Amino acid sequence: MIIKRIKIKNIRSYSDEEIKFPEGTIMLSGDIGSGKSTILLSIEFALFGIKRGELSGNALLRNGSDDGYVILDFNIDNNVFSVKRTLKRSVNGITQDSGFLSINDVTQQLTPVELKQRVTQLLNYPLDSLSKKSLTYRYTVYTPQEEMKLILLGEKEYRLETLRKVFNIDKYKRIKENSKIILTEAKQKKKDLSLFVSDLEPKKLLFKEKELKLSNIYGNILLLNEKLLLLNSELVMNKDKIVEFENSIKRLNDIKKDFELIKFNIKSKEDIKNKNILQLSQLEKQIIDISSNIKEINFEDVKQNIIDNEKNVDDMDKELKIVNNNISSLRTKKVSSIDIKNQITKLDNCPLCKQVVSVDYKNGVISREDESLLRLDIDIKDFLIKESEFVLKIKEIKILIQDFKNKERDFEINKIRIKDLESKKESLNKLKKENEDLDFIIKELNDKRLIIQNDIESNKELENNYLINKKLLEQLLDSQKKLELSIVINNKDKDFIEKELVLLKSEIENKEKASSKLDYYIKLCDWLDSFFINVIDIIEKKTMSKLHSDFSDLFQKWFSMLIDESILKVRLDEEFTPIIEQNSHDIEYENLSGGEKTSCALAYRLALNQVINNISNSINTKDLIILDEPTDGFSEEQLDKIRDIIKELKMRQIIIVSHENKVESFVDNVIKIRKDNHISKVIR
Repeated sequence: MIIKRIKIKNIRSYSDEEIKFPEGTIMLSGDIGSGKSTILLSIEFALFGIKRGELSGNALLRNGSDDGYVILDFNIDNNVFSVKRTLKRSVNGITQDSGFLSINDVTQQLTPVELKQRVTQLLNYPLDSLSKKSLTYRYTVYTPQEEMKLILLGEKEYRLETLRKVFNIDKYKRIKENSKIILTEAKQKKKDLSLFVSDLEPKKLLFKEKELKLSNIYGNILLLNEKLLLLNSELVMNKDKIVEFENSIKRLNDIKKDFELIKFNIKSKEDIKNKNILQLSQLEKQIIDISSNIKEINFEDVKQNIIDNEKNVDDMDKELKIVNNNISSLRTKKVSSIDIKNQITKLDNCPLCKQVVSVDYKNGVISREDESLLRLDIDIKDFLIKESEFVLKIKEIKILIQDFKNKERDFEINKIRIKDLESKKESLNKLKKENEDLDFIIKELNDKRLIIQNDIESNKELENNYLINKKLLEQLLDSQKKLELSIVINNKDKDFIEKELVLLKSEIENKEKASSKLDYYIKLCDWLDSFFINVIDIIEKKTMSKLHSDFSDLFQKWFSMLIDESILKVRLDEEFTPIIEQNSHDIEYENLSGGEKTSCALAYRLALNQVINNISNSINTKDLIILDEPTDGFSEEQLDKIRDIIKELKMRQIIIVSHENKVESFVDNVIKIRKDNHISKVIR
């Protein structure tokens, strides 16, 4: 990649400026704060856009401007590229607006995210640069001084983690972490599958047992069906015999019915005769009794006494109802008083005014209600006494009324008795005539009964033979039901076992598949645990060792070009920390002079650049490097060594930011920056 031109509009201290970059070594010269670093930030912004926590829109857009942009032209492998990024101020803050990417004069409008993706692809940077800052650009092209110091002076864990990401070695760590995650999941899967297939063999054995049991059931069903067929034939024969017996028995039963009917008629007639005789005796006695029990009663006096006493009962009932109402009212008041006591006991705050109800107030209410309850109990007792008195009086009057009603009833009975007496005399004569007729009928029925009885006696064995055959039929039917029930039970068992076998077969097939998977997971766990993770660990260590060796050699090389080895020597420890040695003694980085610190940082920076470019030989920024104030604190002698550094880098484009005038003599081109009235300009 070779930068050709950058156009800056309303970015920081630049209002509207265009800067062209030739190939070779270029120096951005100017006083501190003149705007040199803004050019470097604009280049990075054009390539990758704003970055949260590092390069914000607020830090780039010029104060008072509503919008701004950066256009960067660059070449890659003889292809001409131009990228534009814009910033826009809105009520929500400063955000990136859409821009464009031009490739050999073919322009395409893109969103900020699309621009970053396309530029990352053009530079052939790792795709993880899309979701975070581009460490490849940061440590091969442009590294701010403060960030390099942070790597040198920061915690070794931060330095190692940063270098692992820069060298793209953290992929081995991710591989191991992911492998361990996979291993954990595979072990869990192996455990689950082992548990799932643990009963596979018992299930297979159970399947064979069920198959054998099913085969036996099939045999039982076949045998039972054969027995049932023979039994059904025997049943048909027995039923035919039963039909013959039943027809004969039906005729016999008809005769028996006639016999029973005659017996019934005889008995009925005799019962009637006996009943008539009894009735005759009773009628005669009743006639005598009725005649002797007819009484003389004054009906009008009895009726008036009943009316007078019933009126007294009605009056007393009304007074009793009043007493009962008073008792109910008093009991209701008593319940209300008890409710008030219960409620005031539980009440903490008045439901209307919300004030706290005091204990004294509660006790006062309870005392008042207790007095009311005492009065109510006394009143209830008095009314209960009155109630008892009224009930007793009413009872006495009702007894008297009942006596009069009994006399009234006796009067009515007398009337009935007289009428009944006449009726009974008439019935007596009828019964005597009826008994004479019954004697004649009974004699005829007895003659018929004797004839039928002889016929029944002659067919007595028919019923016994029928019962024997009937019992045999019942036994055959019972056997038939048992056989049919056995067949049904066996068929149900057959269906149940067949369903069980289907389920077992499916379960066994699933467990056999799981068993195959288990073999795979066993091998996978063994391969990951015993081989793969160890191999990745070895590769990581060897790669890190090679990088450490190359980095250390390059670091020593660049440092020796800047500082005489007789004065200071450097090397890297295992954590890539610079170790400075003076007169065979290690000294702290903080104890170095300003120029020595800068030399150490620059040597580290250049070594890092070369190592990364050597590892990632396909990235398209190998021909470009930007050195930000690489001579800060250098002596005149050290400044002269920058010339050797530039020659040794052998890059097509080197951009040096410096305010040292002497550096101008080492470079091919100088771009001078000056700020007037808060606006940076290129001095032409």
